[in-house]
Amino acid sequence: MKKLLLIPLLLIGCSGPTADATSYLKETISFPSKNILGIENLFNDDLNKQESLEVFGVLHFPNNYNAAQAYPVIVASHGSSNWREHHLQYIEQMRQADFIVFAMHPFDSRGVNSTVGNQMNVTSETMIYEMAMSLNLLWDDPRFDNTKIYSAGWSLGGTAALFNAWVPLQQALNKPGASYAGYLLWYPGCLALPDNNDWDSDVFQIYMGEEDNYVPPEPCVELVSEINSGGGNAKITLYPRSFHSFDGPNPLRLNPDAYSWNNCKFKLNAVTKKVYDPNNINLKFSDPAARVTAYRSCAVKGEVMVGFNPKYKNSAFDALANLLPTLR
Repeated sequence: MKKLLLIPLLLIGCSGPTADATSYLKETISFPSKNILGIENLFNDDLNKQESLEVFGVLHFPNNYNAAQAYPVIVASHGSSNWREHHLQYIEQMRQADFIVFAMHPFDSRGVNSTVGNQMNVTSETMIYEMAMSLNLLWDDPRFDNTKIYSAGWSLGGTAALFNAWVPLQQALNKPGASYAGYLLWYPGCLALPDNNDWDSDVFQIYMGEEDNYVPPEPCVELVSEINSGGGNAKITLYPRSFHSFDGPNPLRLNPDAYSWNNCKFKLNAVTKKVYDPNNINLKFSDPAARVTAYRSCAVKGEVMVGFNPKYKNSAFDALANLLPTLR
């Protein structure tokens, strides 16, 4: 593990229920990663053929950090617009609950600001891989209680956390015996899900707007039911009259650059590990140009509503405040 910085930094607090301007310890750590195109390229020898690079993440330590104590950890990833104000509020909330937070920086590591309207400059597979590598990075470090390392993410980052709960991917990428102890997901894309039911049985919590038309909630509802039918511990909380980023800093508005995935019915073949469309078997997803064509076959631009619902803006923060003590 290569440690780059270990210095107290100043976090400028944001307005909101968990905001707090305070000086605390951060540490930036670099680690090896890859750029992945195609879910199947996360497996076996195909993984070694993917482009490698060095990325970084930032550890956010709780106040009054005690180096003699092993802390629970939350590995967190932002969504398609990078780290935003409300994400930092959640990090602060987690710190105040005495968790160490490892904030992934997949975009900043690659000089990318956003994938809105693109989704190719940093793929979901890359985020999935980096979430797994973050677990491996922290697993043997004595500062962390590796029985209590949780995966968390918003939107695209939520999708990364989601797939890290899929057992075949854990078996392919995780260190022997390593797995996340639970999964906290804010409006993830429950898209291209595996056509088998082989999920981690640990805590799995989704927070989502009932009217989300960026990534539809219905597949997430179905996924929760499927996980529980296999003996899992999954829950989804849907907030009425709420859209994507219902807990964010900006009022509800149309995002003209975002694609709605409501009409996309992609699946993941659990044997070949390839994404497919049951209604169009000719679509391909592991070639850049073909993948763009596949996306445009069902995704619709100019319909996505994004922004907070005043009634429920703080609801997920309140729910998390009740959940975090049970995870320690």
